Formats: sequence, C-alpha cells, structure tokens
Amino acid sequence: MPSADSKIIIVGAGVFGLSTALWLARDGYKDITVFDRCAFDTNYYNPANGCDGASSDINKIFRMAYGDKLNYQSLAIEARDMWLAWDKTIKEVNPASLPQGLTPEDKLFYVCGCYFMGEGLTLEGENKDSLDTMTKTAPDFRKMLFVKNDAEDEERLGRISPKWVEKYHLLDRINNGETNGFLDINAGINISDKACVYARYLCVQAGVKFVLGEPQGQFKTLIIESNGTQKRVAGIKTCDGKRHFGDLVIVAAGGWTASIVPEAHNIVEATAGTVMFIDIPKHRQDLWKRFHSDNYPAWCYWTREGEDFFDGGGFPISKEGRLKFIFRGRKFTNFQDHVTEPNLRVSIPRTKYSKDPINTVPLYGLSKLKEIVCQAFPELAELGFTDSRLCWYPDSIDEDFVVDYVPGYSDSLFVCSGGCGHAFKFLPILGRHVKNQIERIPDQFTPVWKWRAAEEGKPNNGLSEGETGPREMSKLEMAGREFPSPITTNTRLRTLC
Repeated sequence: MPSADSKIIIVGAGVFGLSTALWLARDGYKDITVFDRCAFDTNYYNPANGCDGASSDINKIFRMAYGDKLNYQSLAIEARDMWLAWDKTIKEVNPASLPQGLTPEDKLFYVCGCYFMGEGLTLEGENKDSLDTMTKTAPDFRKMLFVKNDAEDEERLGRISPKWVEKYHLLDRINNGETNGFLDINAGINISDKACVYARYLCVQAGVKFVLGEPQGQFKTLIIESNGTQKRVAGIKTCDGKRHFGDLVIVAAGGWTASIVPEAHNIVEATAGTVMFIDIPKHRQDLWKRFHSDNYPAWCYWTREGEDFFDGGGFPISKEGRLKFIFRGRKFTNFQDHVTEPNLRVSIPRTKYSKDPINTVPLYGLSKLKEIVCQAFPELAELGFTDSRLCWYPDSIDEDFVVDYVPGYSDSLFVCSGGCGHAFKFLPILGRHVKNQIERIPDQFTPVWKWRAAEEGKPNNGLSEGETGPREMSKLEMAGREFPSPITTNTRLRTLC
C-alpha cells in the first residue's frame, strides 16, 4: 500500500485518472504524475481537436435515478452538490485565475431535467425500480420525479413551472405515445470537456504533474520486474523511449485498459456506442430555441429486449449549435492482437484519430437512431445528421466499475476502469472511493468494485461473445459518408454516418 511519499504513476487523464489524482493529492500524496497521449493542455479535451477518449465529449447525462442500485444513487446525489459548488466557484472567481479553455460564463452542470422512458404504457423495469428506491431512500429527490401519463404529477409539475410541462410532453411522439417513465427535474447534463479542463486545473493546483501529448505522454509498455515467482510493476515506458519508475502504477485508460493490462481482458471490454450529431444552422433560431436546455431535457429511451432492442437518447443543443444523439442498444467491438501478450485478442478502440482511422459508424446503430429521432422530431429530417463518432467505453461484466489491485503484481499495479458509460457524473467525488480501495479502507464499493472475472456460461454483459459475436465491427455493414443525410428510416437508399 502506498504512502504519502510514494511515487505514483497514473496512465490516463480522463474521469477516473483525474478524480483519482485529485483526491490523492488533496489527501497529502506528494508525487503523482499523470500520463496521457492527448495534449489536453492545448486541446482542452475538445473532441473536435483530436481527442477520442470517452471523457473527451461535449456532454454527458447526469442522473440520480439508478434503479435498485442504491450505492450509485447516493454517490450521484453527493456528486450533484459538488457540481453545483464547482459552478458557483467558476462563476465567482477572478477570470484571470481560471485555466485556458474556461471562462466564468461556462457551466459544468445544466439542470435541464432528464426524461427516462421505456416502451409501453406500463411502468416496469429500471424505471419502476428507480421510483421505488428513491421513495424509500431519498424522498425529497423522489418529489422531483414526475411520472409520465400521470395527471396528478402533471398538475404538480405545472405548479412549479409551465416550462417543465412543455418538457414533460416534448417526447410524446416516440412509439406513438405508448411510453412510460418519468421526468427528473433535478437531473441534467454535464459539459464534459469543460469539466475535465477544470478538474485537471484543480489537480495542478494540488501539485499533480502531467506529461501530455505524443510521444512523451503516450504509454508504450509496463516495466515488469520478476524475482522467481514474484513479479511487480516498476513503472512505465513511454513512446519517446523514456522509462518512468514508480511505486504504484494506476491504469485509468478507459477503453484501452485491456490492451495495457492483459489480465483485464476477462473483466472489461472496449465497446463502442453510436453517436450522431446534427449541426443546427445559425439562421434556424427556431430550432436553437426549441432544443435549448431551457426548453429541452436530456432523455433516454429503451425498448424491451429483442431483435429491435433500442437503448439511446439525446441532449440539448450545445453552445456551438450541435445536437447529439446516442445509441447503446448494441455496443460494438473491434478485436485486435494484444500488443504485449501473444495469442490474445482483445477489443481495442478504433476512432477517427487511430493509426487505422475510422470515420463512420455501423449501419445498424445508425438505422436505429434514425428511426427514433424521426419519430420524436420530424422537423429535423430536412437537416439530416451532419457528423458522427464512435464513443468507446470500457464495459465490465456486470456494469459495476473495476477499482482494485491486479492480482499477481505485489500491489504495484492498480486498475480504475469499467465505466460502462455511466461514470462521468461522478467526476468530483469518484476519486475519494478510489483512494479508499488503494489504501485498502473498506467502504460500500469495495465488494462491488473488486477484481473479478467473467463466469463461464453467463452472458457477462456481452463479454462472453468474444470475437465471434454479432457486435464485432469487421463483420458489420458500415454506413457511408454522405452529408447532410436525411433522417429517414430508409438508410440503404442514402446512408450516412
């Protein structure tokens, strides 16, 4: 277990790496260095500037509704207060003291509400579990959840503001109105690139060092020392040929985790969500207003399991006029040879900025998004999708995070991963619980985040499919590049990505 004087290396400057570094540094750890191949000090986590990690994004959903997972619900409620505190500080601080890429006008958390909807008129599944759990454990927050198709809740919502009632009905066209769910008016979105800029700034203020950009910040290999049957990680080698030694190496590399730590391939897997964008022209101020966070909530919609399963949603318009829609009903994989482990194939992210770049998305994901967006917002059909992205997350076997020492390395190698697309909201608080696991201080997450492995005969959140499964991208038809593309369900006539 490390001490305050231990030399700690963190691989990855996304949500896990930043939050871990911040909480360690603020608790007295004096020698922390974070490595990342992206030059976040100059590109400010903006995905348009060559960033392709999951944390480098324009926005993420912030929610406290977590079905029956009380631990995550409680953590999100705690994180919400911290997001509001961060925004208050940014607004009131001397502008000269803010980092480049951030101004006092920037907000990290927009309380625009989030609509959670499912197929059919009967409230069931995670939606029902969320309401039940909050009723029992967080009654004040439960009062801010308004059930769809409930006249009393709609009346109650109208007493708060007519604006919320407009949001309550904004998605009525989906599935011809035959949907269930609730609107949470305490939820919203995080502006993820700005949030990472601020978190990195707080890390620097606390004494954390960063080595960023290629080749100096780009991980190449672990430095592993063996002594008989014992082995330990002594540091890392970067792509500029330098060796960096430390007492503890923490791998917080998101979708690249299993390609760095081969033992992790049986617990986490890189999977890609389909992300589509619509850039609203400046002259369409009617649409800018309609999809502004004041008038439009974030939303999630899922259908029952089956061949046409959908799990996705949308976000309010960004300051630059960009609407974002996501599909995660089928999470795609990209199997490649492991860099250091012979005879091992793992899913590795492939993005617009990879050595073998990809500038399209699977047609399957695109067609699913077109169907739902066309239902919900036919007024967008004339504009069409204008850009795309594959967003690579590290999926764990059970959708719980993986925050633990890697067995067999004498407590010298630690992994923070398995975000499963829901970790970002915890950025301000996540590191506190990571620090507990590093220091072997048991808390409510210790049994949930411990090192574990896929069990034979179980689906393991898709990980058991491996390279032969239906999600492997090399076997899929990919969308073509055609912009702008009309949002119709006839994707084979005119495809886009």
